[in-house]
Amino acid sequence: MSGAANMTMTRCDWFNLDILGARMRISRIAAVLIVAAACLMLQSSLTLAQSRPPELAANSRVIIDYIDPRLQRSQATMERLKKRQVLEDLSMFLSPLKLPRVLRVRTKSCGQVNAFYVPAEWAINLCYEFYENLEAIAPNKPTPQGYTRDEVIIGGFIDAIFHELGHALFDMLNIPVFGREEDGADQLSAFLMLQFGKDVARTTIKGAAFTYLSAKNPRTRTEFAAEHGAPAQRFFNYLCLAYGGEPEAFKEFVDQNILPKSRAESCTREFHQVRRAFAKTILPHIDQDLMKRVQSIQWLRPSDGKQ
Repeated sequence: MSGAANMTMTRCDWFNLDILGARMRISRIAAVLIVAAACLMLQSSLTLAQSRPPELAANSRVIIDYIDPRLQRSQATMERLKKRQVLEDLSMFLSPLKLPRVLRVRTKSCGQVNAFYVPAEWAINLCYEFYENLEAIAPNKPTPQGYTRDEVIIGGFIDAIFHELGHALFDMLNIPVFGREEDGADQLSAFLMLQFGKDVARTTIKGAAFTYLSAKNPRTRTEFAAEHGAPAQRFFNYLCLAYGGEPEAFKEFVDQNILPKSRAESCTREFHQVRRAFAKTILPHIDQDLMKRVQSIQWLRPSDGKQ
C-alpha cells in the first residue's frame, strides 16, 4: 500500500483527474520503474529527448483495465483517463521490464482514498478517490515553503504509482527486502524520481514530500503499530535520499535546516545503498537496449502539469 494517504484518511488510505490531461499523461510515469532510472513529470519548462517512436510496443504482460466507478464524479475522471490512454502509455513505458507473469493495472472506485497492490491477483489498483483527494489537498497558490499545486499533484501521483510498482516487483520478482516492505517501496519510489535530472527530481520529490508533510502523524500508541512509517519520518526519508542523490538540487533543504544536518551527513551513503540494491535485484530483469530507447523519449509535453 502506498501509505501517503494519511492526508485525509490513511495513506494506503487518489484525485480528480481534472488535472490529468494537462497535468501529465499520468500512467506513463509508472514506466520509469522499468528503466533503471526513471521518472518524469515536471513544470512546463522541462524538455526531454525526442517524440515517442510508433514502433515502441506495449508490454504484453501488463494488462490494463478502466473499471466503471460507482460515483458520477469519478465517471468523469475515468473518461478523461481513457481518452488520454494513460494506462496504455503505462504499458508502453513498462516495455523494457521482463515480467515472469501478467501484471494487471486498473483504475477503480475503492470507497476510500487509496492505491494498493493485491498479491493474490498480481494487480495494482489505482483508486479514483486517491487522485480526487490529492487534488483537494494541493495548494491553489505556492505555500510559504515553496510547494506548488503542480508539484503536489504530479509528485503525489508519481509516488503512489512507483510505490505500488515497488510492491509488485518485490512480489513478482521474488526480491528479498530487509526491514519493512513499505519502507523498501518508499525507497524505490524516491530513487526512481531521481533518475531523469534535477528538474524532474525537484518537482516529484517536493510534491511527494508535501503529501507526507500535510498528513496526520500518529497520536496514539496503537497508531505507531501501523505497517507504514509515520508521515513525518517518510518526509525526511524522501528528502534524505533526494539530497544524497542530487545534493546541489536539494542543498537548500539542508541550508534552511528543513532536513537536519545531522541526518544529511548520512544521505549520500543511504542513496548509494538503495542504488546498489536496485542494480542487483531489479536491473537484471530489464532489457538494457529497450531501456535506453525508453529513456530517450519525450514522454512529457510543455503543457503537462497545467490545467
